[in-house]
Amino acid sequence: MTDTALQTALARLAPGVDGAPAWDDVVRRAGRNPRVGWKLAAVVAAALLGSGIVAGALAEGVLNGSLDRLSSWVGGQPGEPAPEQQAAFDEENAASFAHFPSGTRVGRLLSFEFAGRSHDLLGFRDHANLCVRVVPPLVPATTAAPECAPQSLLARVGEPVAIVGGRVRQGVPAATVLYGLAADSVERIDVLEQGALLGTATVANNAFVLATPDRPRGEDEPPDTNIVLRVHSPNGSVEVPAPAFWSRHHLELEELPGPVRADRTLQSGSVGWLEHREPRGQPFTWPYDAPDRVLYSRVLTPDPTSSFRLALAYGEDPDWKEHGRWYCVAWFWPLLPDSPSRGCGRVDIVNTGLMLEGTSPVVGTFTHYVGVAADEVARIVIFYEDGYVQPVSVNDNVFSFYVATNKSSKLAAYDDEGHVLRVFSLR
Repeated sequence: MTDTALQTALARLAPGVDGAPAWDDVVRRAGRNPRVGWKLAAVVAAALLGSGIVAGALAEGVLNGSLDRLSSWVGGQPGEPAPEQQAAFDEENAASFAHFPSGTRVGRLLSFEFAGRSHDLLGFRDHANLCVRVVPPLVPATTAAPECAPQSLLARVGEPVAIVGGRVRQGVPAATVLYGLAADSVERIDVLEQGALLGTATVANNAFVLATPDRPRGEDEPPDTNIVLRVHSPNGSVEVPAPAFWSRHHLELEELPGPVRADRTLQSGSVGWLEHREPRGQPFTWPYDAPDRVLYSRVLTPDPTSSFRLALAYGEDPDWKEHGRWYCVAWFWPLLPDSPSRGCGRVDIVNTGLMLEGTSPVVGTFTHYVGVAADEVARIVIFYEDGYVQPVSVNDNVFSFYVATNKSSKLAAYDDEGHVLRVFSLR
């Protein structure tokens, strides 16, 4: 049976499934709080534009009318040469735990002023992904994370721009910074907040940045924000909302394509190779405080098309016989000296098939998820409201993927016989 036929057959199943709980929530409902809560950095939730067509299509401008030209990304180096930034990139890349491919070329997309300092928005490729990075970082005394996403999601944006990352109403005095990628046709971008002009972005080399002090506001004004990009081109203008995680509209599970409930319920699940201490991935010495005693740890490649790495540890504490041992994960991006996000949960957290966590972008176009799957999970599929089907690689029980936040979607996990193990909305 083809995937399409399978999806059609499964879609006929009776509806009824709970939304996916966050890892913290799963452990809390199990009666124990995680030893280490997720410390997700919002900047890692960023993502960038990609193309579902071959890379050469970037030059041809054939992208379903969205982001129809990215001339500055044609070739190995986007934007303009930046020798000093290239040297710093190579040094940081060599010193970090995870690494971008040797020979990765870095280009300067544009420069901007913020908080009295000059910053560069850099661009570079990582396998099938497009990446950006702000240097020096917007927050002093931190290390700026690279922000990447698969090219396959570019056409799914459906707009001439996509927000990669930024910050809204942060700092003292408060300021807003937004940055992302823009099609060749984009001439100007006005940024509106609650319908009022917040500022006009700098646009160059298929990139844009808005960096502006926050507008004055009354004490009674609600904290929620509504950011809209008014994008001007020779053919007119279009307004592109910046999806905020607290205000996005989502279709109900039953309204989305694909299966609507599990047809096989797992009673228990585990990562067998980890508990049996098989040499998967690469050696890794777990350096963090939790769990109290690490029995085994490795670092893995969730997605072969990305340089992102995920470390996985198996451990215990003094009360493990009563409450169970721990699975712990740590995120590793190239250029960063340490993991920006990590956490632990009891091993029975994968009893339902998988545990999943992701970043929560305030204004970004994409969300990055990572997770650990039980041995029974053979594949994962993301179903979008427009019918697009996004396969997710599961390698050595771990996975990593992005979703477009401006479209409703859901995740379905299958065993090797095609039975549905889990279905839930990605909110």
